[in-house]
Amino acid sequence: MTNMTIDEFRRIHEEWKCSGLSIQKYCESTGFSISRFYYWKSKLRESSLPSPYGSFIPVRMGGRSSSANTSSHSKTLCEVAYPNGVVVRVTSDMTLDQLRQMVTLLR
Repeated sequence: MTNMTIDEFRRIHEEWKCSGLSIQKYCESTGFSISRFYYWKSKLRESSLPSPYGSFIPVRMGGRSSSANTSSHSKTLCEVAYPNGVVVRVTSDMTLDQLRQMVTLLR
């Protein structure tokens, strides 16, 4: 298949899951490229992420109040609250690499 759609791969993915084979064995038996399988598998995962607001998420900005600014949150520049209750706090001493790792872990 040269121009596969995500729905076509979804069917192949289901066949693979039902087969009980490893990805390598499944690809060997069907002639499907392993690298292509992993490519489409990542696309499938991306497409299945919950997105209740489309490609945007609501952002609520608020001013700092001295009473809400406790010692544990004194360096907090931004908070990201996920629907599952996880809160990510971005602090002023956090490097971009640390932030990238944190966001990657929470995917």
